[in-house]
Order: sequence, then structure tokens, then C-alpha cells
Amino acid sequence: MGFIALCSCSSDEKSEVQNADEAISQIVLVFEDSVASRFFKQRKSVFKYMDDNQLPVEIAFNSKEAGSEIVLKTTREFLDLVYRDNSQVEFTYFLQKGDSVLILVKDKKPWLTSINKDNSSYPYNLELLRNTELFGKPHSKVQDFYFLWNETKAFPFELGMNDDLKQIKDEAIQGFERELCWLDSLANTNSFSEEIKAFYTSKNRMAQKKLEAYDPESLDINTQMALNSILQTDNSPLANSVYLDEFSELIITNQTEGESEALIDSLIARGELNSNDKSLLLHYLQKEIPNLSFIEADEVLERYEAKLANPAQMVQLNSSNKALQAIESDIELMGLQKSYSNFEELLDQKKGKFLYVDLWAAWCIPCIKAFPASLALNEAYKSKGVEVIFLSVDDNYKFWEEVAIKYDIAIPELSFVAIKKEESEYLKALDVALIPRYLIFDPEGKLIHPNAPRPDTEEIKLYFNSILKD
Repeated sequence: MGFIALCSCSSDEKSEVQNADEAISQIVLVFEDSVASRFFKQRKSVFKYMDDNQLPVEIAFNSKEAGSEIVLKTTREFLDLVYRDNSQVEFTYFLQKGDSVLILVKDKKPWLTSINKDNSSYPYNLELLRNTELFGKPHSKVQDFYFLWNETKAFPFELGMNDDLKQIKDEAIQGFERELCWLDSLANTNSFSEEIKAFYTSKNRMAQKKLEAYDPESLDINTQMALNSILQTDNSPLANSVYLDEFSELIITNQTEGESEALIDSLIARGELNSNDKSLLLHYLQKEIPNLSFIEADEVLERYEAKLANPAQMVQLNSSNKALQAIESDIELMGLQKSYSNFEELLDQKKGKFLYVDLWAAWCIPCIKAFPASLALNEAYKSKGVEVIFLSVDDNYKFWEEVAIKYDIAIPELSFVAIKKEESEYLKALDVALIPRYLIFDPEGKLIHPNAPRPDTEEIKLYFNSILKD
């Protein structure tokens, strides 16, 4: 039997109760002064956390939204907040619902202190204090490893740092063991709560497993080893944490499409998905959906919708496609000999044909290398109702025209350059900074594929063969 308590109170009393409830269901971060705010803006600092829908949220201090106070709404008892800036500094803060925290700058590093609680320095600044007390520097050993790893990956032949990577990896693993002992000693002096110890201990063990998957000699990540770390370890203290989310993303990003699909199928066949499994599923879908046609994306989302953590993830996965389908293709065009039109007119002129739009720029070498394949695709399918449109996003008309002529795509009615790009909401929604990019429009002029296969692949032929059957 349920019990309902009825009470009567004045409007002022109601307001006080509501304000008290809101204060309990949030975490408030307050910057000490304008000097602190300016410091974080200059460092291009970012705070990142997972919201209650298990979706990442980033707060960038160089954005207009960044003010003197940040309010994080949450129904969870604890929330991890990750800080990063352009000096390679990274710290994770483990905060409790209801906390009010003052953010200061101390020795050119963020320093957090409680406004509404009596606490030692450790609960809010544990990783900063770990680095200084254990390693005598602002970075941990593992952060040193990842910095060098990224540099070596970018310049493998110039740097030749494989031996150094191996040495720093060994030192980082030793550092993890020292950290566990350090956490135990602090817990024994009641420097922080059991919840804080459980979180950082679990993060330490998972971070060590993650590091072990990095091979300094091949410069590859053993995704199966990393995956086993997630699937075989009790990650309950890390559930819905930034760390676990980014670890899942790392695994999925470094897998092939077939590996990721097989992984998700195996997790579903095993039974009810836990929080770790659902994190992997979300990142699989985030990688997969942008490369599908709208129809294919709808089918995939329908198949996995019930397996996601909550409906908000479904909305997020579908948001980009829905936005593109709803927005007008407001692109102003210039053709050869400086003839003007717009994309809507072009679509209207080409009605009755499927259009394969090749988005390119004169500075994009991969774009230019793909021109012969796009021309061959146009030749092979034009009799079947397909036409290839070359649409440049260059700023310089002269440069565009010279490159179009040089590479044989200066074809009247097929070759255009977008103008007034900053005024086009459609181009912003497409994110044309990522090129080469290929779009497909149906005979009615509707976008049906926002990220079509490249022209030199077997996939694009299979796709056209499938839709032309209809």
C-alpha cells in the first residue's frame, strides 16, 4: 500500500523547499574572480562530465556560455568531472551531489576547495596532489607516455622513440602501483571517503589495463586486450564515468567495422547488457550511423533502440540526420564563366535522377585523387539515371576553376563552387570541413545519404545497384 503525505505551506515556504531540492540535485562550481576566469579562457580549458542520460557534456571556457558559475544538474550521488587544457594538463575530480566548489588558480594549476563543507585538500585535488607528491611534476607518468605516444604516432620515422616509449610505459606501470599504496595510506588517515577511494582505485586499475594494450614497438593498440579489460573487470565504481566512456570509444574507434559489429552481436547474445556493454553499443552506433543512408540508419536504430541506456541516447544518435532532413539546402552556387544559381534550383533541374555530389576543395589532395573514380562512376551509371555533381567549397574562384580544368572536371552543369558559405545553414549542418565527402540525393531532390561511400569502392556500386532496382 502506498502512502501519500499531504501538507499545506505558504508560497514562500514552497519556494524555499523547491530551492533546497534544486540545491541538493546539483553541483555548483564558482570561479574565485575574473583573474581565475581569464586564466581558464587563456588555457582554452574544458570541463567534461557524463550527464544523467550517460551522454558526454563539454563546457569550454572560450565559449560565450562560460560564466563565473557553472551548475551541473544531476540525480546521481557522485559525478566525475574531467579538466583538460592546452598545456596537456588533465585532472579528474570526483564530486558529490550538493557540493558547492570554489575554483582557484594555484601555481598555474586549477585548485578546488569546498564552499559548503569542511574537507581536506585531497578530495577535490587528489590527482594534482598525486602528481606532485609521487612524481614531483604536474603530469603523471602515464600522461607522459600518452603525450610521447601521440607525438611518435604523428612522426614515427623522424622521432624513433620506441625504446623511450617502452621505458616510460614500464615507469608508468610502476607509478600505478605506487599510487595504489598512496591511496591506501591516505584512506587510513581518513583523508577522504570510501567512495572516493573506490573510484580512484578502480580508475587506477582500469588505466593500467588500458596502458597494457598499447604496444610501443608496433605503435598499435591491442583492442582485444583493451576489450577484455572492460568486460572482465568490475567497473561499478566507474559506471557512467568519463573514463569508462572514453575507454569504450577508444576500443570502438580502433576496431574495424566487422569487429565492432561482431562484438555488439556477441554482447547481445550473452543476455542483458550491463553499463559497460551499453557504453560500447552507444559508441558503435555513433561510429556507424553517420556512414549509413537515412533508411539504413533508421533500420539500425530500430534494431538497437531497446538496448540503449535511455531514450535520450536515441535522440542524440538521430539528431544529425533529422536536422539535415528538416533543413533547406540553402547553398548559393557559382558555375563556370561565373554563372550564378542555388542548390535548390540545381536539384529542381536534375529531378528524375539520382545525384552523387562530390564535395571537394582545391587544397584537398585526397579529393583530387578521387576525381578519376568519380568521373568513371558518372560514365558507368549515367544511363541508369545517376549523375555526379562536383561541388567545391573553395574560397578562391580562380583557384577552383584552374584545378577543375586541370583535372578534367570543368564540366558545364556538373561543376560548381559554393559561395557565401558562412550564410548557409545547410553547409554548417553538413560540416564540410570534413572532405572529401559524398552525398546522394534521390530523383525528388531529397538527401538520402549524408556520407555515401567513396567513388572508388565496391560499396558505392552495391549501393547504387540496390536503389536502382527499386
